[in-house]
Amino acid sequence: MKRLLCILCAALLLAACVQTPASAPSQTSASAPVPEPTEEPAAYPDFPIPEITGYAGFSDVLAAKLLDGTKNKNLSPISVYLALAMVAEGAKGQTQADMLKLLGCESLEALRGVCGAMLEQLSFDYEDCTLQIADSIWMADRNGTLHFDENYLKVLAETYRSEASAVDFTDAETGKQIADWITEHTRGKIKISEDAMRFDPETLAVLINTIYLKAAWTDSFYEGATAPGTFYGIGGEQEVSYMHCTDSNTTIVQGKGFLRYSRLLFGVGRMTFVLPDEGTALSDLLGTPEQVRALLNDGEAIRADVDVMLPKFAFQDRFDLNDPLKALGIEIAFSDSANFSGMCDLAAKISRVIQESYVGVDEKGVEAAAYTMIAMNETAALEPEGLPKIDFHLTRPFLFAIEAQDGTVLFIGTVTNPTPAE
Repeated sequence: MKRLLCILCAALLLAACVQTPASAPSQTSASAPVPEPTEEPAAYPDFPIPEITGYAGFSDVLAAKLLDGTKNKNLSPISVYLALAMVAEGAKGQTQADMLKLLGCESLEALRGVCGAMLEQLSFDYEDCTLQIADSIWMADRNGTLHFDENYLKVLAETYRSEASAVDFTDAETGKQIADWITEHTRGKIKISEDAMRFDPETLAVLINTIYLKAAWTDSFYEGATAPGTFYGIGGEQEVSYMHCTDSNTTIVQGKGFLRYSRLLFGVGRMTFVLPDEGTALSDLLGTPEQVRALLNDGEAIRADVDVMLPKFAFQDRFDLNDPLKALGIEIAFSDSANFSGMCDLAAKISRVIQESYVGVDEKGVEAAAYTMIAMNETAALEPEGLPKIDFHLTRPFLFAIEAQDGTVLFIGTVTNPTPAE
C-alpha cells in the first residue's frame, strides 16, 4: 500500500494517502541534594485534559504530558503546534474536529489567524537576536498520478509561508536533500537521527517546520566569574561550570514550592528558570497542565538583590510523539478512519510524529533549535535600601522556558544533569 509522509517545521513528518475518496522567602541555599523519586514515574502522565484555548493551552498540556522532571528534556511546543496545524489544514470530518480541539481553535479560519500571527510576529534577524521559523512541503513526483489539493497548497503557502518541492522518494539523495534543508534552517545545531530521513518508495509527501533561536543576554555573564561547582542531579553529584552574577533590585517570584527568576534576552523576550525549594523534587511540581501553568505564572513577586548561579549546559533531545498525541485526543488521525481528503486525492493517516531539538546556554546567551516530523501513511532604577538578598543557585534539577516578549513559550524543558557544550 502507498504512503504519504509530511514533515512540519521544528519538523513534522507527514505520511500519505491511498486512492479513495507569600511573604518574602527565606534565602535559598542549594547545598543539599533533592531526594530522588521513590518509584519510576509513568512515561506519559495521565490527567484530565482541560478545555484548550489557543496555543497557550496547547503548550501547557503538551509540556505536562512530556516533562516529568527526571531527565534533561527540551521541547518546542510551538514547533509541534505549527506542524499539527499544517496537517489539520488537510483534515476533514471528525479528524479535523479532534485536531482543532487539541489545537484550541473552533475552525480552520481561527487556526490560521493564530498561526499567521505567530509567524508574523516571531520572525526577525538582528545582530544580537535571531528567531526564524520555516515551513516546507516535499511532494512525490508521480508523473501526474498523484494530485495535491490546490487550495491546501495555497493555504500552506499564504498562511504558513511554506516552500514546495517535487522530489523522487526512491532516490537516496532525497533524504539528504531534506536533511540539508533542515540543517540550513536550524543553523546546523541538530544532529538529525538516521532513521528520520529514511523514506520508502511509497512516500507521498513530507512537510517540514523548523524553528531556530539565538539571542544574547541583555546583561551578559562575566566569563571571568565562571567557576566549577557541584550540581546535585538525579544521578548523583557532578562537577559543572557555574556562571555567576548579582542582579540588583530585580524581581524574583516565590511560588508554592519554588522560586522563579527570568533573565532578559535581546529582542526575543526572556529565559525563565524555576528552582524547586530544597527537599522538593522537580518531578513533584510537574504532572498536570495546571501545574505547568502555575510554575510559569503563579506566585508572589518580590523585589530583591538576587545572587545568581546558573550552570552552563547544552544538549540535544528527541521526542517520539505518537502515543502522547493519541492520548491527547487525536487517536483517530492515526487510524484507518482518518480523513485527510483535504490534502490530496489519496486516503491518509498519521504514522509517525517526532521532534528533535537542541538547547545551549552560556555566558553570552541562548541558542536553541528544533524540527518536528509527522509521517502519514496510506490507510488500508537606583537601588532602594533594605532589599532582601536572595540566592538563586541552580545547583539541583530545574525547569526552564524560553519565552517571547508576549509570553509565547518557544522552548520549555528540564535540566537534571547539566551537559557541557562540546
